[in-house]
Formats: sequence, structure tokens, C-alpha cells
Amino acid sequence: MSGNPRTPLSISEEVALLDLQLQAMEIIEEILSGADPREAGARASLSLFVDRNPGQPQRALLLHMLSIRRTNPN
Repeated sequence: MSGNPRTPLSISEEVALLDLQLQAMEIIEEILSGADPREAGARASLSLFVDRNPGQPQRALLLHMLSIRRTNPN
């Protein structure tokens, strides 16, 4: 075994995590269902992060947002 064993989550922590995952999934679905050709690159990027982070939509969305922030500075 490697690393530290994780402390089990409390019921309220599990519910909060599931709520966050649901919200992230809803945002991802909204973005991926878009049809604007100008946003095709963003949809492709998000799709890649979703594929690379199965079961972790919040992580995929965060990584996508960070990558966009780095490529599109103010």
C-alpha cells in the first residue's frame, strides 16, 4: 500500500461532495450541449478533461477552467 489511508467521509461530507459533483455535471452538460461554433475549442477541451478524470466532474471542470484562464489572460 502506498500513501496515507483516507479518513472516511461523514454523511454530511458525502452529501456535500455529491451535490458538488451534480452541479459540476450540470455545468459540463450545459457547455457540451452548446452549438456555437466559436466555442467548439472550449467544448473539445472540456470533453478531454472529462475523459481524463472519470467519476470526478468537479476536477475535470476545474482543470478546464484553469486551462482556459492560462490561455486567455485578461
